[in-house]
Amino acid sequence: MKLRTKFIANYSILSIILLGLFSAIIFLSYIKYRQNDFETRLRNRAVNTTNMLLNVKAIDSTMITIIDKNTVSLMDDFQIIIYDKKNKIVYTNEDNRTIIRERRNEKNNVQNSFVVGYKAISFRYLNSNELYIVKAEAIDNYGKNELKHLLQIIEFVILFSFLFIIGIGFYNAVWSLKPFKKIIKEVEAINPNLLKKRLSVKGNDEISQLGKAFNNLLTRIEQAFETEKSFISNASHELRTPVTSVLGQIEVGLNKSRTEEEYKAILQSVYEDTTQMTNIINGFLDLAEANMANNQLQMTTVRIDELIFAIIDDFEKRKPNYNITVDYLFTPEADTQLECEANERLLRILFSNIIDNACKYSNEKRAKITIDSSNNELIVSIIDHGIGIPKDDLTNIFKPLFRGKNTSGNQGHGIGLAIVKKVAELHSFTLDIQSELNIGTTILVSIKSLYDGTEV
Repeated sequence: MKLRTKFIANYSILSIILLGLFSAIIFLSYIKYRQNDFETRLRNRAVNTTNMLLNVKAIDSTMITIIDKNTVSLMDDFQIIIYDKKNKIVYTNEDNRTIIRERRNEKNNVQNSFVVGYKAISFRYLNSNELYIVKAEAIDNYGKNELKHLLQIIEFVILFSFLFIIGIGFYNAVWSLKPFKKIIKEVEAINPNLLKKRLSVKGNDEISQLGKAFNNLLTRIEQAFETEKSFISNASHELRTPVTSVLGQIEVGLNKSRTEEEYKAILQSVYEDTTQMTNIINGFLDLAEANMANNQLQMTTVRIDELIFAIIDDFEKRKPNYNITVDYLFTPEADTQLECEANERLLRILFSNIIDNACKYSNEKRAKITIDSSNNELIVSIIDHGIGIPKDDLTNIFKPLFRGKNTSGNQGHGIGLAIVKKVAELHSFTLDIQSELNIGTTILVSIKSLYDGTEV
């Protein structure tokens, strides 16, 4: 069943149930009103008849009977019996009392069926210290006709309302589902070549929230596609040169027999090109991992200074010509002041890339690291006195494969800082880069520490 049909059916059923409930309340209320009203009028007429009989001497029972039969009122077959205190009939407007009792019994059945049309009452009447029992009954044909007319009106209203509700329900369903049809149309128009397209969203209702959620999904999908495309494009571009070089050197080595020294030189060159390819591939893999990471990263408690010292130890083994120093600019009050919640592997990649760049682009391969604290934040600064970054390049320095104009003399692929930027975004770290050409560069990483100011 389509959603539109469900909307129409649910709306119509609910509306008809409510309409039927209100109609039943009106109908039953009117029955109660007619019964009470007819009882009041019947009592008043019985009291008037009793007053005339007992208090007006010029009127006898025969004349009262004539008056009762000729009185025009909205009640039919009015019958009254008046008993004295000895239970003797003082007056009745019917001659055959057996017929009265039989008719009363018959009409009592009508009354018990809760149908407006009959009422019988009995009450005590005190006159000149004499007690009388008055019993009266009558048929309310006018009330029956009014009830029938009301029932016809209710039936017409329900029928008309049913058709009206179906029409309104159909229109409401079409109108309510119109935004969904628009979303479906826009979604169907999106394909892998149009991933930058987004749904048009207005307002803040549930449909708009659905559109925003879908746009967020498209953004994540686009990022995944861009990561894949970027990885393939960049990898093929960067790997083409070393692969060609390796193949060329192998071909040269196979062309003719060579001396041991020549073979060693070729293998050394192949080794260097292969190492370059390994670095390129590892860089791209790290960038892809950073781009694909999300809020479900496995976070652990990481002590920043210990991580930095571990990175320095690694550089001492791999690149012993690097000269890296660490300086604390504050005295920690607690261990948590140097700790943060982070993914240790990605955090190691972040600092390794920054430190490697600082040493690589410094004439003396020297980098200085300072650790400071402010407002429960750790501020790690990596400082070098190298070639610096031109001002025009600062806005693009974190883009993949971008390299500054003055870096042509140094090996690199423009991947490291792109990884740094992505890892910082995943951890909500703040990056600030300050650089002056031929003076040096300082990169500040602001990290929220676990210290809350209460530990001693």
